[in-house]
Amino acid sequence: MGGVMGCMGKGGTTVVTLPSTPAATPDSSGNPRNKVALRPGRSLMDWVRLGHSGVDLTGTGGKVVDVTPQQLAKHNKRGDLWMSLRGKVYNVTAYLEFHPGGEDELMRGAGIDATTLFNEVHKWVNFETMLQKCLVGRLVEARPFFHKPSFLPLPKALKPNNNNNKKSDSSASKTLVVPSPSRAPVASPETSISAPSPDPVSTPVTSPWPLAPAPLPTPKYDWFQNDTHLTLAIYTRWSEVTPGHVVVVRKAMDIKVVCYIQDMTYTLHLTFNKPVREGSEVRAGKAGKVEVVLGKLQTGQRWSSLGKTLEGHGQYIKTRDREPEYVRCRMKKKENLTHDTRLMLVEVPSDTLLPVPMGYHVYIRLPGKENVTRPYTPVAPGLKQEEEKEELGRWVHLLVKIYPDGALTPGLDELEMESEVEVSLPEGTFTQDKVTAATTITHTLVLLAAGTGITPMIRLTLAALDNKRKVLFILFNKTEEDIPWRKELSTLMEQHSSLLTVIHVLSQPAEGWSGETGRVREELLEKYVPRPSSQQPLYLCVCGPTPFTKLTHSLLLEAGHSEVACHAFQS
Repeated sequence: MGGVMGCMGKGGTTVVTLPSTPAATPDSSGNPRNKVALRPGRSLMDWVRLGHSGVDLTGTGGKVVDVTPQQLAKHNKRGDLWMSLRGKVYNVTAYLEFHPGGEDELMRGAGIDATTLFNEVHKWVNFETMLQKCLVGRLVEARPFFHKPSFLPLPKALKPNNNNNKKSDSSASKTLVVPSPSRAPVASPETSISAPSPDPVSTPVTSPWPLAPAPLPTPKYDWFQNDTHLTLAIYTRWSEVTPGHVVVVRKAMDIKVVCYIQDMTYTLHLTFNKPVREGSEVRAGKAGKVEVVLGKLQTGQRWSSLGKTLEGHGQYIKTRDREPEYVRCRMKKKENLTHDTRLMLVEVPSDTLLPVPMGYHVYIRLPGKENVTRPYTPVAPGLKQEEEKEELGRWVHLLVKIYPDGALTPGLDELEMESEVEVSLPEGTFTQDKVTAATTITHTLVLLAAGTGITPMIRLTLAALDNKRKVLFILFNKTEEDIPWRKELSTLMEQHSSLLTVIHVLSQPAEGWSGETGRVREELLEKYVPRPSSQQPLYLCVCGPTPFTKLTHSLLLEAGHSEVACHAFQS
């Protein structure tokens, strides 16, 4: 076996094994390296020979110069490609054809400081030696008086202040400011023009809600090892990925890793050549790299290959298009929340991690009754924010309303402790951009839930409160006895009196009820839900029985709320 050297691409490094061998593919014979076939004369040794040939690979005549981020950004295309690593700038134009991971992979680092991306993958690799003949110079911070003026003049009130801190500069740079027009626009027959604002400062052209994320390319994967552990590395290229987006299912020598990436899922499905220990650890980095770390059963031995790929390996499809896949779990606890609603605690097998992203649901069924399934959105362990965090992916908390004549819930209610219950892998459309909008960007999060439609709202409420967002929670039930977590919601409202408002609406109130009554309707929403506002944006979520959800959603749209700011969870 030869040595190992890493070559940088923005999505991660590609490992090159010396001496050079034909690129391996994810099959039964060896290591699933993410390499592409290089043209003849483009091997690693050819690159070394080129570096010693006397050809100027720097493009600066061999002079070491200081490079600002603005200057670096200009060299971002084929034929003129620079990147920065650990404070040094390299001209990797000539290296492009030699990169084992392909030109497109290397181009992801074009014109930027790619240090963080590199460190996420192979920070121990001595890239200085590999790229020493490409050294341009140091990456230095730009000085304000070197900046060229913008082609659009800033209004006087927005001219930069030398005393502004970096945070102010960063936030200002993300907003395009349009100068006030010198004359009033002409109205078309289809539009009307409101009176101009007396404020001389131009209005930033922004939207409070993130745009739909651009599709990402199919993830790649690799594997690494030492004497005691094996690491599966998946390069998702999605900076928002967390361990909560990664499901790991183990069965004997087989492993399936499912990554939830925006509205897509990527599946890695393998059977190992050698046994590994029970359990696994999932890590996620800012560059979108996911690591699944497993312990070798036989330590001190180096694996020559990982194993074989299994059905579905490499699949990258819309989450909604996945066929439901179940994991056999165990019922560990049941607690009465109301007279007909139970809080059930389900334990995931010890060799499986089953986190459910916020707003996603799972399907539940009983062994032997595979034709009867129902979707449930897992809830938080409780409504106390100070509660100790439990191990991610080891438990599923379900709020279940028991229907005496139901096809599934009577059987769930009768289950003894330690009985098996099957839980599917997560599904859903409440993607991370919506989570961010609802819990971080919004000024006020408005939640409208009927009955057990409360389930997705609990985690959203806690997350929004953690981010100091206002929450308006309108909960519809038949009677006071039907309200789940009524006492806990009241306590939470007392703890966050300036942020959280909870309103109960009963359709069949008992005598003496002083709160709101009836069903969802226009005048009720007008009374409590603020009007749409660009200064104080609202994000709205609706969940409950299908008729309730459809009616509420339509009333909100008729009130002027935008489709992008209103999410309807499907019952």
